[in-house]
Amino acid sequence: MLKKLGLVDLHAAIKERIEAGTGLSCYDKVPKNTKAPFYFVQIVNKRPEDTKTMFCEVFTVWIHAIAEPGRESTRIYELIQLAEESMTEDITLPAGVELIRQAEQGIQTIQTDETKEKHAVLAYDFKVSYGFKTKI
Repeated sequence: MLKKLGLVDLHAAIKERIEAGTGLSCYDKVPKNTKAPFYFVQIVNKRPEDTKTMFCEVFTVWIHAIAEPGRESTRIYELIQLAEESMTEDITLPAGVELIRQAEQGIQTIQTDETKEKHAVLAYDFKVSYGFKTKI
């Protein structure tokens, strides 16, 4: 039986990579009254993308960067750069699942939240293989 990559395992791998690369906290659910700067990860899509020889899936993930309240955009740009640099290294997945592609899809939006914090959303695609097809 093949074991697919679980969403919890993917989230943990991305969280670990962001925290190691930026030195900032990364969350699934942001605790109430958390002070910026921080990141949080949201898995927004999962689709099959098999090849002739492998069973594959592509996950689309949004990495949210939250900067301290303020009028200037410089700090959110710094957080974006930190996240992008940290994601130049591949995430580490559980045994039995192979990372085929880790691709940045760019900045989706930069906005100012009602709390006056700058908020950027970066999109990434992760293509993983969880087994080989065989002919019987």
